[in-house]
Amino acid sequence: MKMFAPLRTWQLAGVLVLLVACGGGKESMSDALAKADKKDQEAKEAKDAEAAKAAEQAKKAKEGVIEHPWTFDAVKTNLKIGTKLVWAMEGQDKKGKPIEDQLHGEIHGHDDLDVKIMEYKDSQKDIPAVMQPQGHPWGKLSPFFHVDQSETKLLRQESVTVPAGTFDCVVAEVTGYFGNHLTVWMIADQPGIYAQVVQHPNTKNEDAQAEQPTDVTFKLVSIARED
Repeated sequence: MKMFAPLRTWQLAGVLVLLVACGGGKESMSDALAKADKKDQEAKEAKDAEAAKAAEQAKKAKEGVIEHPWTFDAVKTNLKIGTKLVWAMEGQDKKGKPIEDQLHGEIHGHDDLDVKIMEYKDSQKDIPAVMQPQGHPWGKLSPFFHVDQSETKLLRQESVTVPAGTFDCVVAEVTGYFGNHLTVWMIADQPGIYAQVVQHPNTKNEDAQAEQPTDVTFKLVSIARED
């Protein structure tokens, strides 16, 4: 006589339901037990996979492994049309005078592939050419402070305090083919928004370097969204 391993109460109840549905019988009992065992195995595998994922994340954190905090889709989702950002500027202009200005960033439209932004300084509000939306492709970086043909190097995790508040960030170095060079503080839970940006002098364009010979720092002042 074939013996079956003891079943948990809930599993036995499930087997009985299956037996009734199948009309009973030796083959039906075997099928029902197989299905119940398979369900248990799948649940165990899912739990083990979740535990393995958590262990891997803990290991990376312990080893100091830094991961990119944003995804392509997360940036698109977070930067809704009507989002308005403001950064205060600190540094010196080309004449060595302190900069007293603010940079505004606004989301004016987007689709699955591209986003339309407007990016302007308080000092440029009266320049029509500046006050026009620009299009950029979506990516894993912010569409603001856009750098063409860029490469990103993750540096460290860091908490930073700016006028808009204190944010947990991943700090990265962004360099471009045409000499652009930024250090950015990517807010971990605000995809597409930098808490702080340091804009370094251009390393390849002499005119751009003459226009901005020293570092300029941008600190986030506010995040506004339309209801």
